[in-house]
Amino acid sequence: MSYAAATIPSSAPLRGASISDAMGRFVGHAFRLRGRASRSEYWWWQLINAVVLLIAQVGVPVLVTGQTPEPTVALGPFGSLFYAHFDLPAWAVGDVPSNPIASFALLFAGLWMLATVIPGVSVAARRLHDSNLSGWWALLAIVPVGAVVVLLLAIRRPRAEGARFDE
Repeated sequence: MSYAAATIPSSAPLRGASISDAMGRFVGHAFRLRGRASRSEYWWWQLINAVVLLIAQVGVPVLVTGQTPEPTVALGPFGSLFYAHFDLPAWAVGDVPSNPIASFALLFAGLWMLATVIPGVSVAARRLHDSNLSGWWALLAIVPVGAVVVLLLAIRRPRAEGARFDE
């Protein structure tokens, strides 16, 4: 942990956090909903999460099976009316791949998502606190379009009034 990280109270946001500092706080504050998180803390976590899931869900299966997945998109509750279909390998639509390495990668991705859902929501709540919003907004991520709203709210600049969320 850097000198700057050691001198800042744990409930205050760590401005300009390095990747190691941000991930250390992500793990250390995994179940902490009070306090604030800086933009760098939040966005380093988002980057790490996206890379891990991209490698586990797409990269490894593509390398071992040689098939490139293309998305299937169904829009809204009437998805069959607005259905865009692309040719997908069997493992991309829910079938278990026959290759054990691809199967393990998909299992790892599922376990990663389960293990990081609560810390991910808590860092999002703390990030929203830093911009003086209630952490309850983070629950919008449950709804598919709501996840985009949470990402947009996380871009907001920090506000001094957000200090009310510090312990």
